[in-house]
Amino acid sequence: METKADFYFRIEKETLERSLISLKQYQVTNQCLRGRNWLFICPLFFQGFELTYIHKICTEPGPHPITINQIIFNKFFDLGWTGSFIEGYCNRCVYIMPFLSSIENSLISTFQRDYEAGIKTLIPIVEGILRQYLCVEKGMTMEKIGFKHLKNAIVLLKNDLVQKYKVGLTMRIYENNLQVTFSAVQSAELLTLETAYYEQWFAFLTDFVDNSFYLNTSQSPITNEINRHAILHEYGLNFSYSLENYIKVYFVLQFLTWIFLQKEGKSPLNEIDNNRFLEKVNAYQKIIQSAEEIAYQKHILLKNYTGYDELLFKEKFNVKGLNTPSAAKKTYDLFKKANELIWRSDKAK
Repeated sequence: METKADFYFRIEKETLERSLISLKQYQVTNQCLRGRNWLFICPLFFQGFELTYIHKICTEPGPHPITINQIIFNKFFDLGWTGSFIEGYCNRCVYIMPFLSSIENSLISTFQRDYEAGIKTLIPIVEGILRQYLCVEKGMTMEKIGFKHLKNAIVLLKNDLVQKYKVGLTMRIYENNLQVTFSAVQSAELLTLETAYYEQWFAFLTDFVDNSFYLNTSQSPITNEINRHAILHEYGLNFSYSLENYIKVYFVLQFLTWIFLQKEGKSPLNEIDNNRFLEKVNAYQKIIQSAEEIAYQKHILLKNYTGYDELLFKEKFNVKGLNTPSAAKKTYDLFKKANELIWRSDKAK
């Protein structure tokens, strides 16, 4: 007869096995795109059905990176989704919370098609998050942290998640406060599956960190990789400040957010306040509209400079606003207008 421990062991094992199968789709997708200078690593960005669709594209003939880039761009410019990322996810992570304003500024720059500012703002944020973690949890001091420590922080984070899962196996609590204790054999099997799950996920990130983001520029030649050292120290390479390259770094931030939500035992679901959600989406829409209005003036300022790509600057994206019910929209518009009047009045005093 199946005991409660046997039942929940079977359920958890089947869930982990399904997750590993799903990760194989990510692996195929990464292998497809890796040679085209695109790395597909973010676990928060896509839902299961979206991954299945992208996996299908990669198994068929065609210009895969172009098609997949457009899918990614479309989701990035779904302002209802992107508008909730910082305060629905990042805001709940202890080590990411101090950087919310800077993350927001990187998004604002990107919505204005200033990809260089967006990338150069976001790269130090990733480094700052890892430094905070190493200082607080691993006892390091800021001045002692080098590139090798930042690269190794990814390994340490993976080990933290595996250890957290291992400790949790000693006593599992399910619905109705039901406590379940697995046998040593069951615990070992679940831990093996969970470890394999994290090993595969982190392999994507480690590949990007080791071979691009923190590639040792004194030992390895670089061309147009997302390389922190080359970008921030202006190596003068033919690097493209584009939306595609911004999102590569943005995916690293989202990956870290996913890690810390799990590490801190917090829900992976969006928890942004409804009014704040509407407020942010509206603000992003206004920023994008204003960017369109001043695009030509920016073109005039930039057109004679090396590295300026007029076609990239003119690129159009499928921006999706928020379909709000008319009654809610009317209430929100009144609320927004009142807040703006108060803000402007206070500013004038």
